[in-house]
Amino acid sequence: MSRLYDLISSMNRMITSYSTYLDNIESMINNMSSYQLNAIMQTLTEISIVLTIPAIIFGLWGINVHVPFEKSSYGLLFVIGISIVLASITWIWLRRKKYF
Repeated sequence: MSRLYDLISSMNRMITSYSTYLDNIESMINNMSSYQLNAIMQTLTEISIVLTIPAIIFGLWGINVHVPFEKSSYGLLFVIGISIVLASITWIWLRRKKYF
């Protein structure tokens, strides 16, 4: 009978250690998925901040009032160029500030 209790005791220790091991693996998987989700959210935030600048510029040039470059045949290219330059400056500034 003593041998049976020893066997049960050792099995309980093994089950406890395996349970702890599986809990640790579950925590590791959750941490890895959280890290990947954070990286994805950081990229999406980065893209949305940089693309907000051209959206504002195109919105201002799209209203029905007199705006610069409206009489120029290359006005659209100027506006697109300004948007690209300002978005690039914003991207570089945020990178240097370590926001991304």
